[in-house]
Amino acid sequence: ASCDALIAAAVGATGRLDTIVNNAGVQVEKPIEDTTDHDYEALQQLILRAIEIIRSHDFDQYFNLFTDDAVWMMPSSYDDVYKEEARNFYRFTQKFRFDQQVSIEELFVDHDVAFARISFDGYLKPRFDLESPPMRSVSRHLWLFERQPDGQWKISRDIWNNHKLPAKRAGSAG
Repeated sequence: ASCDALIAAAVGATGRLDTIVNNAGVQVEKPIEDTTDHDYEALQQLILRAIEIIRSHDFDQYFNLFTDDAVWMMPSSYDDVYKEEARNFYRFTQKFRFDQQVSIEELFVDHDVAFARISFDGYLKPRFDLESPPMRSVSRHLWLFERQPDGQWKISRDIWNNHKLPAKRAGSAG
C-alpha cells in the first residue's frame, strides 16, 4: 500500500513514472498514522541544510546528506550517476557560488520514504573572476529520501532537469 501511494504521488507530481527499481533494504515498519510532524520537520531541516551547503564554500559536505548508494539522474543523460561521479561533476562549485532562490513545492512522507519537489532559480556567480558575468541557473529537482536504520533521513535520489522556457504558443502575443 505504501508503494502504491508513493508511485501515485510521484506520477501526480511529474506526470509519469518510467522505471521503478525494487531496492531491497532495511525497513522499519511504521503505520501511516504514526508519521508525525517530527518527520516533516526533520525532512525540512535536511532540505534546508542541503540548501545551506549548496550556497557555502564547502560543497563537499553536501554528499554527507546522501545515502551511500545514492543516485543522481541528470538532465539529458541515460546513465545513472553515483556518489563519486557526482563529486567529480560538482567540482565546478570550487569556482562558482550558487546565488539562487529555492522553493520547496511539495513534501510527501509515507512511512520510511519521502519525496520533495524543489526548484532552484538564480545564478552561478564566479568566486574569483569577478569580471566574468554570472550564468543563469534554473533547475527542478525531485529528491527521494529514505529513513536510515538509526532513524535519520538521507537523500537517496536526485532526479533533476534544467528549466526551459515554454515555446511561444500560436496566437500568443510577444
